[in-house]
Amino acid sequence: MRYIKINVPKILLFLILLIPERFIYLINSNHFYSLTHIKYTDFVYVVYLGLFLCMFWHYKMYDLRQYYFASNTLLIVPLTIIASVVPHFLFGQSFFSAFLVQRRFLLLICSYYLVRTAIIQKLISKEYLWKCIYVLSFVITGVFIVQHAISDYVRILEVGYSQRFGVRIIDNFTYSTVFFIESLILYCKTSDKKEKIVACIGLIMAYYHCIFVLQTRIIIVAYGITTIIMILLYYKNLPKKVMYLLIICGMIIWVLETDLGQYFITSVLDTSSDPSSRIRMIGKELYINEISKSPLFGRGYPYNSAAYSAAGIYDLIYLNDNGIYGFAYIYGLLGVAWYIWLTIKMFICSCKALEKREYKFLLYTVFMQVICVNVIMWFWNFAFGLMFTVMLAMMEDYHTAKKTPQIAFYFGE
Repeated sequence: MRYIKINVPKILLFLILLIPERFIYLINSNHFYSLTHIKYTDFVYVVYLGLFLCMFWHYKMYDLRQYYFASNTLLIVPLTIIASVVPHFLFGQSFFSAFLVQRRFLLLICSYYLVRTAIIQKLISKEYLWKCIYVLSFVITGVFIVQHAISDYVRILEVGYSQRFGVRIIDNFTYSTVFFIESLILYCKTSDKKEKIVACIGLIMAYYHCIFVLQTRIIIVAYGITTIIMILLYYKNLPKKVMYLLIICGMIIWVLETDLGQYFITSVLDTSSDPSSRIRMIGKELYINEISKSPLFGRGYPYNSAAYSAAGIYDLIYLNDNGIYGFAYIYGLLGVAWYIWLTIKMFICSCKALEKREYKFLLYTVFMQVICVNVIMWFWNFAFGLMFTVMLAMMEDYHTAKKTPQIAFYFGE
């Protein structure tokens, strides 16, 4: 009799990663609520909070010298408190309501410590974790491409659909970004023909998803910049660099000839002609004006009608559509300083990883900085936030222990 071996830890890891993505968007949030009377997002938060508390309870000693980003994550707490106090005085908003609505931001603390502790305690290696994420990213990206192809006939995935240049599927590009970065690295590094073909297919899938499924201009720009940086970093041979850069230029010219490309050119040259660009420009001007009234602490997290009005929400100006400007509106210069400090530390770790020919952390960090002008998904979407903290937890292994904070908390004997 043959026995089928079930890898329980691997299955659990996949489940933990799939929960924020609603199991590849097969779960309808409204149906879930009608059955359980619990919002799906709250269910995700409870699961991750529970996992964090179990980890916290099981490992009695926490030595923060092994947590390079500990100070950054812990400072989320005072930031959220300030963002709850400020609108209480400015707009008469409830402190507790504003604090609770920032739970997605607060949960980054839990996800970071959860992943980092799992790596430190050798419950999982960062290599194995990345491999699992890469496999999952291939599946999810492939599923979205298939859904896009058949969307005129049947719509299985519970995501946002709209029309721009054909059907556009609005998802949070968490795993497609990972898939793109790893495929790009694999294509450059491997000399095996089969792996080269696999990587090439991965790049085609990632770019197809970006250009035709997402149709998001800032992501297309970020993919292009990331690709160019990888070519410049990896290839030492000048003719090869020139060849690949010419190929990229050819792809850019081809994309610009499409309807999406023409739309992109028009929106860049004349923002007044594009509604989304125009409303972003208005939003950024509004936020800069509002921040000037209380630059250090910002205007807080809006959660009542007076705060909504001040943030321009009734005028269809949305904080999540204005990237770092929206973040600065909520948290002021303190929040911006926090993000700059975090980014500098990410670049430090990425450069140290680069010395060991590990490229993914630098590419991911660059990608994050390019899109942050318009999008900071790690703040607004927990699935992307989880991936963000996974990258933090893995990249800090390349930072020397001497430069980490000399702080330790002990629990128990």
